[in-house]
Amino acid sequence: MRFFAKTLILPAVLAAAPAIAQDAEPFTGPSVVAVAGVDHASGAGVDDTGFLYGGAVTYDLGAGQVRYGVEAEITGSTKGGCESGLVVTGDRSCYNTGRDFYAGGRLGVVVGQNVLLYGKAGYTNARLSGTYNDPATAATPDVRFGDNNDGYRLGAGAEFNAGKFLIRTEYRFSDYSDVAGARHQGVVGLGYRF
Repeated sequence: MRFFAKTLILPAVLAAAPAIAQDAEPFTGPSVVAVAGVDHASGAGVDDTGFLYGGAVTYDLGAGQVRYGVEAEITGSTKGGCESGLVVTGDRSCYNTGRDFYAGGRLGVVVGQNVLLYGKAGYTNARLSGTYNDPATAATPDVRFGDNNDGYRLGAGAEFNAGKFLIRTEYRFSDYSDVAGARHQGVVGLGYRF
């Protein structure tokens, strides 16, 4: 029996070990990702570009070449600015783009050994605030506003697997209706998959 185990079973187990390790599905499980990139807003009287920063958590499942999962993200942006002479000479209107929450799903296909191409869609809620000053009144703003704007996001990207670490490149479009316009973002993500 010992001879049988040494000559047949042990070599079979050692030969199968690399194949078993390869069966672990890449691009599955939970991950945390830091994101940064370009954020461009247009519409609703705004046409401005800023720097986007934030983080996301994802959980992906799948088998074979197909992957699907959920994602939640929070980001901020440096977009903001002021304009003068909108209503009367010397007035000043300023706006600031605040945080952006996103929750949605991902669907992708593994290409090669270490690349996942994916699309995404979901709900987004962005904060926009601002002030308006008329020079004929006191120095404090005449009007202050802040609004949370609901919308949807569509995107596509590529994720590169580097062991437990990952790199993402992604384009996404968010639409907040005529009230807050739309956003185009190009981001890079660096993350860790557990």
